Amino acid sequence: MKWILGIALSLSILLNVYLIREDIKTTYNKEFGNMVNSSLGFQKISKTKWSEGLSLFQKKLKQSNPNLLSKKYYYINIWSITCKPCIKEMPWLDSLAGAIKKDVAYVFLSELSDEVANNCLKNKKIQTKNFVYLNEMNDFVSSICNERKTRSKAYPTVIILNNQGEVLHYSIGAYSNRREAAGFTDLINKLE
Repeated sequence: MKWILGIALSLSILLNVYLIREDIKTTYNKEFGNMVNSSLGFQKISKTKWSEGLSLFQKKLKQSNPNLLSKKYYYINIWSITCKPCIKEMPWLDSLAGAIKKDVAYVFLSELSDEVANNCLKNKKIQTKNFVYLNEMNDFVSSICNERKTRSKAYPTVIILNNQGEVLHYSIGAYSNRREAAGFTDLINKLE
């Protein structure tokens, strides 16, 4: 009988050690994931309302490029460094934007820190002439998710606003080639 109790006790100890080890491993992986996401600038969806997000967008634009506040429209492309199609379409969109003569401010917007976003663009050798970059905009992106009642962020997300803050266009997805990116021109030319 003693040997049965000994085996049961040993199995119980081994099971507890295993469960504790798995709990530590799960906690470590979760914390590591949070740390990586935080270092890349990814953040969870905040509870920011659309009106607050729009106000933050206008404030950030005023700080970085005040002359763009007088534009009639804002083409906003929300991107992420983990989104290869986002990065691939940036040069195409920039070259097309330069050929369109409309009263539009072109903005690549991200939740990333300035440092992370700039390093990504530098490493990918992306230079733009017609788009401006606004980074550290998690609350603005969250306000869009909250307004659209979505629980996750998608990249790229494209929004066109007029200067009163009304959303004229909303879409998700990147152009996969230069020819397809001509749809961007059609989209902008439809604006009055």
